[in-house]
Amino acid sequence: MIGRAKLALGRPLGREGQGMVHEELSGRINGRLGVAYKEIDYDVRPGLDIAVLTAMTRLTGRLSPSDAAWLEERAAWPAELVAENGAVVGFLMRTVPQRFFRERPGPSGAVRRLATVDRLFGREDVSGRDRLLILADLADTLARLHAMGVVVGDLSPENVLFTTEPRPGCFLIGCDAMGLGGARALPPVETPPDRRIPAGEQPGTPQGDAYQFALLAIRVFARDPSATDVSALAAVHPGLAEFATTALDQPPFSRPMPAQWAARLREAAQPEPVSPPARQVEAASGAGRSKMVGIGAAVVAVVLVVLAVVGKNVLKNTVHETLTGSPRTTTEPAETSSFPAPTDFPTQAPPTSVPTVAPTVAPTVAPTSAPSEPVADFKVGDCLSGLPNAPVVDSCKRGAPYRVAAITTPSGLCDGETNHRYLVHDDVLYCLAYQFGRDYCYKWSKNDEYVDFARKCRAPKTFTVRRVLRGNADKDATACRGVTRHSWTWPVPALTICVDKY
Repeated sequence: MIGRAKLALGRPLGREGQGMVHEELSGRINGRLGVAYKEIDYDVRPGLDIAVLTAMTRLTGRLSPSDAAWLEERAAWPAELVAENGAVVGFLMRTVPQRFFRERPGPSGAVRRLATVDRLFGREDVSGRDRLLILADLADTLARLHAMGVVVGDLSPENVLFTTEPRPGCFLIGCDAMGLGGARALPPVETPPDRRIPAGEQPGTPQGDAYQFALLAIRVFARDPSATDVSALAAVHPGLAEFATTALDQPPFSRPMPAQWAARLREAAQPEPVSPPARQVEAASGAGRSKMVGIGAAVVAVVLVVLAVVGKNVLKNTVHETLTGSPRTTTEPAETSSFPAPTDFPTQAPPTSVPTVAPTVAPTVAPTSAPSEPVADFKVGDCLSGLPNAPVVDSCKRGAPYRVAAITTPSGLCDGETNHRYLVHDDVLYCLAYQFGRDYCYKWSKNDEYVDFARKCRAPKTFTVRRVLRGNADKDATACRGVTRHSWTWPVPALTICVDKY
């Protein structure tokens, strides 16, 4: 936590959600990213849940290195709390990358403003293919956030930024209003009627995000901020209209989830579609709202994937030592600009009178030896149980719950494409995939971090695996019907586990 008096605040950058954002001139996040300070509105602070906001600032320290680096690059995630007179008044976060701004004419000359997705509802000059790929990138982002236990809750187009250079993509702001582990730091504001999930549905779930994503996809191509007609999507790709129809008309657990949307959107982007003019979109008519079998993904799936806490904090959000301590280093590219241009001010360079603060770097000591591979107790393909404190090799056929997918050093990365979790053991990083055995019984560890054998089947808080479906994205929770009522699914890599829960 940092005292507000220690901050070197620059110009205001505009309002964001329930607070005002200012540039911060004296530090950098992890030694490379520009810093912004968000001061929470005074009347909102009494309802602020400090514990949840603190957990948000510590999230990257609980993630794998690849996930932590990804989150820093894709969202203005809270990095450090700021206090005044002993009370939390705001937090530090990274600045918005410059590629997510667009110049617009203004009364005093050109201004650079945030490129929010709601601009795509109008006549913004963005091709149909780029619109598909922007939405696909957003869908990927939502899927990965869900796997971390983060739910957006209110997918506001004003909080989703887009770019087409160097490639179509998105960036999220207003992250302090998101949910983490089912809890929220800020009291929720009322969602506008045109984005509300169906009445009676539980708010703050991945299925709610999926519903709002479907609305967003419809509106990006209908170029209408309140559209619910799927005909504009049908004109681009009938499969998109099917997804949107199912999302809006079917129960929550039958909705296509973001990972499935991402695949379908990229499929629609090949070959390049034509983005119809606004008048043609308005005139497009009924392409048939065909029903499809929904793609289920229980909330339990998110819980199972997100609990990726290991014995060591591989990464931790820090700010330059002028604020909190020494920065950490990463292999991600640095932004070319430290601070974003303001949302409502003429473009101008940052003040030149502010001295650059050079980080204190410890001398680099060359190692006497650098082994090409870590010395590992286990090898790729081994099946493990007893995690995390006493991992041992077990027979894969006996149902050991984990399989080693890759091995590297603790500073290395698990790719996220072939594994679900990771474990640091004796200075070796093991990337792990789940290896559940059919008809075997499992339980969670005391703190719900890892899975292990259950001593007794059908005991409370245990589960028995009835079917395992691997490596086929078309297989989903619907495949468990007739076998059991419960399932867990993972989008990447594709895996569905049908279970009986006790």
